[in-house]
Amino acid sequence: MATLKFEDLRFSKKGMNTVVVEFLGNYNFEVERSVLESIGKFEIPDSNRNSIEFKNVNENDARNGFNALLNDGLSNLTNTTTGKKTLYVHRYSGIPLTGTTSFGIIDRNTNMIEVRPLTGCNMNCIFCSVDEGLASKKTTEIIIDEKYLAAEVKKLVEFKACGCHIIINSQGEPTLYKPLPQLISDLKAIAAVKTITLITNGTKLSEAFIDELAAAGLTMMNISLNAIDPKVAKVMEGHGGYDVEKVKKMSAFAAKTAIKVSLAPVVVGGYNEAEMGKIVQFAKEIGAATTMQNYLYYRQGRNPKDAQQIPWPEFYTRLEQLEKEYGSKLIFAAADYDIIKTQPQPKPFRKGQVVKAVVISEGRYPKEYIAAAAERIITLPDCERKLAEGEKLKVKIVSDKHNIFYGKIV
Repeated sequence: MATLKFEDLRFSKKGMNTVVVEFLGNYNFEVERSVLESIGKFEIPDSNRNSIEFKNVNENDARNGFNALLNDGLSNLTNTTTGKKTLYVHRYSGIPLTGTTSFGIIDRNTNMIEVRPLTGCNMNCIFCSVDEGLASKKTTEIIIDEKYLAAEVKKLVEFKACGCHIIINSQGEPTLYKPLPQLISDLKAIAAVKTITLITNGTKLSEAFIDELAAAGLTMMNISLNAIDPKVAKVMEGHGGYDVEKVKKMSAFAAKTAIKVSLAPVVVGGYNEAEMGKIVQFAKEIGAATTMQNYLYYRQGRNPKDAQQIPWPEFYTRLEQLEKEYGSKLIFAAADYDIIKTQPQPKPFRKGQVVKAVVISEGRYPKEYIAAAAERIITLPDCERKLAEGEKLKVKIVSDKHNIFYGKIV
């Protein structure tokens, strides 16, 4: 008998003829029983769902046979939160981690590096600037292998040759990323990394999870608490199951650990202006900071028709008034976060240049694809025809700001 054990896989039966393989907690693929039995008769032990037993097969043959199925399964993942197909990005996938804002690593020529290990969100915020969540119009999710991501961040930090601040700021909810504590630990181990900040909606936090994140080396947690009133909070989050009392409780608990906590509401005119003072007061009570954001209209965002964008002078006037009323600092500058300009990464190509690229996958939106060239991702929106994976194209670069590339097929 051969027993195959895994850290990131978990097995369960679905009816009589299907086995569901869970990957990294939030993804899965299905395998027909007959396909598994082509390797050998098998059992899933009740005592350990992270293993599968093949009878009358030696371990080498069982592992080789299962690895072939695994490779196919990881190419056909589903995100169990959003129900969308998922692209698994790893060091052998041929997919770079620089070139897009959707996932990977974003460097805007400062010592603050944004790290986005996954996409997809369990909430449905009415103001979401990137249209994430359960009602998103996007068609594809992304999940990145932790070791690949950490190694690529290390390369960038070493290139910058200065103290760096890491912001884990997904287009989605980063606490859905099962290897998050390991990622934080691996980033903390990079010599020049000074701080690591996590931006989260707080819904998946628990006391044990917060302790694990603190032990891994998390420096700061920005929690998107947008209202104190439960009814207003549910409207803002767009999810009837949103529990603001739990998020408040976890915020208070985190503030007692080594993690610095900042409550980071988005002020949406017509919705939650009256909640701002309450949030500042609650932050003071638990020993947290408050970092307010102004709601802005984004073309691809989720923009309520009755939402009001507060003019910037008026927004800052309101912050000044709240600062005086509660004695809390609410207006911040780059210097407050030790953010400095750094040398830009070289651009392998420029706007207007025609380059040869290889299609990697469908993109996140309908008719969108991602291609790769010179260790950069190039996003190809609004494609007029269906593209095949591995197809070679000539692409004209139409945007190259901050090593984020968009292209058009020529």
